[in-house]
Amino acid sequence: MLKLSYLMFAYTLNGNAEIISINGYIDIIKRNDVGWYERISSNWYPKISDIRDLGYSEGANFKQSEWAFFPFYPGLNRFTSNVLHIPFNISGLLWSLIFSTLTFIGFYWFCELLIKDISKAFYATLIFMIYPFHYYFSMMYTEALFLTFLIYSFIAIYYKKELVLLVLLIPLTLVRPNGIFMVIPLYLFFLETRKGIIDRHIIWQTLINKEIMIRSLIFLMAPICFILYCLYQKYMTGQYFAFSIAQIGWYKKLTFPLLSFFRSGDFQSQFNSMYTLVVCSISFFSFKKISLSLNVLIWLSLLIPLSSGSMISMQRYISVIFPITILVSSYFYQFKFKYAVVAIFFALHLFVFSYWLNSNPFSY
Repeated sequence: MLKLSYLMFAYTLNGNAEIISINGYIDIIKRNDVGWYERISSNWYPKISDIRDLGYSEGANFKQSEWAFFPFYPGLNRFTSNVLHIPFNISGLLWSLIFSTLTFIGFYWFCELLIKDISKAFYATLIFMIYPFHYYFSMMYTEALFLTFLIYSFIAIYYKKELVLLVLLIPLTLVRPNGIFMVIPLYLFFLETRKGIIDRHIIWQTLINKEIMIRSLIFLMAPICFILYCLYQKYMTGQYFAFSIAQIGWYKKLTFPLLSFFRSGDFQSQFNSMYTLVVCSISFFSFKKISLSLNVLIWLSLLIPLSSGSMISMQRYISVIFPITILVSSYFYQFKFKYAVVAIFFALHLFVFSYWLNSNPFSY
């Protein structure tokens, strides 16, 4: 139904009947950075001999490269296209449908485990699906993949399915640059479910337990994958962290997080700064309402992109911070007219989606 609403909304805006088709829907979900994923999927990553070819920004002059993007999503589409002999558009459509569905199911599943109330979990999932900016989960982007691997990793830890976790850590690390950092909240959640952390206090006797220490080795899969990818980057570009250098082409550079706010006077930067501050405030004042692992997940997910010195795409980075939606939904669930809130959120969802349809920088 959510996908159908995108089609109907796009048709309502421009009145073009050709939108009501598979190709029309593909055109809707294929915008902005998707062109980079398609290029990598088709040609893979180029070998680089000059570091400037990775990316630079000098005033109005800039150069961007494929190396800014992590390999799992374009690699998945490349593999699918070659095996099934289908174009990128069909492969991207297929995986967007699969992973957006898995994301919503995984979110509901985790909420049910965390909240232990089916009604509240269902409401939280509704809010999550139609939350403003969460249309990214249905596009040919990495948000749905990243959150799928992340949230199912939490679920695998909860059910003590170490082999499943081992498999999930591989794509989680290779789908986005901040994937490697998610090992920290995942490991904390592992300790919380094994009584190694109780009420945010470390229980050292549990921590040094032989079985816990052995099972903890599973989390080494993430840094191993990351190191191997760094070695591949070194081989192809001469730089271990080519992905980080390539970010310069998007006018990003290492910055103290607080200095990223309100650096530019354009609407996009101003709005994203305010929006991020609201999310930071919610996180700060809700610290005691959620576990240490989820708190760490929130703040890592906020501080890492803020350290780039840019507010571009902050709404995208925030969209995958699923504990925020849980906190917001738990607040509105208390309202008598809580489903009116759902309607308002859906209206806002479509409103900000209109910027995506117009390829406006606000949707980057």
